[in-house]
Amino acid sequence: MIKRKIPMILFLTVLSAITLASGNQLGADGTRSVALVFEKDGIIYLTDTGGTKAKALVKGYDPQISPDGTSVAYTAAAGRDGFGRVIAVYSIASKKNMIFRSIPGQNSYGPKWSPDGRMLGFNHFDEKHSDWISGLLTLKDGRFRAPAPGLRGVFSHFWSPDSRFIYCHDLENLYRISAETGKTEKTGKLSSVIGKAMASSAMTFAISPDGKRWLFDGEVEDTSSWMKSGDGLMSALFLHTPEDGKTRRITSDSINAMAPAWLPGGEEFLFSGCTAKEAAGKGYGLAVFRGSLKNKSVSIIVPEGGSPSAAIQ
Repeated sequence: MIKRKIPMILFLTVLSAITLASGNQLGADGTRSVALVFEKDGIIYLTDTGGTKAKALVKGYDPQISPDGTSVAYTAAAGRDGFGRVIAVYSIASKKNMIFRSIPGQNSYGPKWSPDGRMLGFNHFDEKHSDWISGLLTLKDGRFRAPAPGLRGVFSHFWSPDSRFIYCHDLENLYRISAETGKTEKTGKLSSVIGKAMASSAMTFAISPDGKRWLFDGEVEDTSSWMKSGDGLMSALFLHTPEDGKTRRITSDSINAMAPAWLPGGEEFLFSGCTAKEAAGKGYGLAVFRGSLKNKSVSIIVPEGGSPSAAIQ
């Protein structure tokens, strides 16, 4: 893993010459092919929705590809024992990697790109108060900020479409933090958004590009005939529409679904999960699925992998 400083311009270069990361190519069926990343066995891979063969990029977890498809933010292992967690960005064009040493400590994870590609928001452990807070990183200068240091015990960060705010929750309440000023608002009870889903620090939220739809995952009672986990729970995907305050489940008990991410347009999405087939196999146990809100279809696009994200521009 390269640790020397790399000019930040490398992370912002548009990869117009690289087909795999372009996000503007046509797939075999004539539809637009979008670059996506996923993780398998601690390795981050790059592929696209057109079925291009996956390419290994770097060791890491929690990958999220930048909105323009040029870079990948992820969680990297740190320390001699490998138990620390730090935020890093991998440039697809230069194949170079940067770990952000400006972030204090070695316990930060789950980076999320702002839609304008200028910032990363993530979970950061405040060692002084021994609690989780919101961390922000400005990519242009690598500057770290804790915009709301008094707001502790928060998780599951996700951005507003205009990049002005970052959201998080403390298992009971949902908060909105101004990325510029740090002003924090409690927007309501988390239960008013997640409905019948169970709250957890591992929940993944994603707002559609137009801001009208929220995707998230949550644990529910296992009503399947195949999974039967020890705790009696399974994970499902939900759709929340802020305009009318309604939330509905969009995956059935035939699939254990998690980690949703939007595709461009806000009608289709990616997620990782497993059906009875993956659960009974000897492989990785998770696959990357593509779902559609319009026709309610679900299909596998990566047979083995998890934690997907796609370039949305």
